Amino acid sequence: MSYVITVIARGQKFPSGTTDAVMALVDKLPIKLASIVKLSPEKATDFEVDIDISKTGVSKAEEQFVDQLAVQVRDQLRENKIDGVDLIFQRNDQDRRAKKLAVFDMDSTLIQQEVIELIAAQAHCEAEVAAITAAAMNGELDFKHSLARRVALLKGIESENLWNDLKPRLKFTPGAKELCRFLKSKGCKLAVFSGGFLPLANFVKQELGLDYAFANVLATEFNADGKEVLSGETLGEVVDGLKKRELMDQIAAENGISLVRTVATGDGANDLPMMKRAGFGIAWNAKPKVQLEAPSCLNSNSLKDSLYIYGYNDTEIEKALSK
Repeated sequence: MSYVITVIARGQKFPSGTTDAVMALVDKLPIKLASIVKLSPEKATDFEVDIDISKTGVSKAEEQFVDQLAVQVRDQLRENKIDGVDLIFQRNDQDRRAKKLAVFDMDSTLIQQEVIELIAAQAHCEAEVAAITAAAMNGELDFKHSLARRVALLKGIESENLWNDLKPRLKFTPGAKELCRFLKSKGCKLAVFSGGFLPLANFVKQELGLDYAFANVLATEFNADGKEVLSGETLGEVVDGLKKRELMDQIAAENGISLVRTVATGDGANDLPMMKRAGFGIAWNAKPKVQLEAPSCLNSNSLKDSLYIYGYNDTEIEKALSK
């Protein structure tokens, strides 16, 4: 059964000696090198490998056994880090390049900010909200509980022009627009699932050409002066980690897409359920807990680098984006 180790530089090019370091690592693992394919001259390389049953001392090669061994290989690659690069291990089959549904977290993934912190700055409680957000994203706090605490601190902020004022302040993550445009050109459905707020999730959907947007809704009320303000509560079901996973399942089912042809990308602990359920999961510059538990980690400076994980090379990427 064929697998691939995709090596992606975190900077603009591979550190010196990267190929030799990867080859030495392959030699220590129960895998054998089949071929080396350059996806990008100085940025990404596929080391196509086969599970080497002869190194395990076990004669059987049933699919379940090989999959279990593959998990062990992935864990060993995670432990044996090579400076300046990410090592992504996955099956090298037809589903790798044929993803039909890509779902993304929004804050600190498709955009570079945490929206709730932008709002909190107006109430002069940004530091307190940021601390709660960091703990929640690293899995130290229950997401629903942490959201309720943070939203309560926003009570009283004027909301009539809130979202329109925030839209021009959003900074899209480098490579996000190119990644989404490429995937759309391949017939992939795209969705954003945000623990943030729906007005901005819909804005991101529009700007990136996504098909779906789901997020939380902030409740409003009128203060004594008759001005519309945030009430400090949310309306309806909270989009937490389990809800994100449920939404991914729902969209895949509605479109007749097998889960093996889905991919989920996010940075926080509340993204782990969808990353683990999807055909593949990508932790983007993620929190420490997420780096340890996610199927793969990408810590580069452009989300477009995700396309190397899908198996595309520079020529294919540039051709699709030039249309």
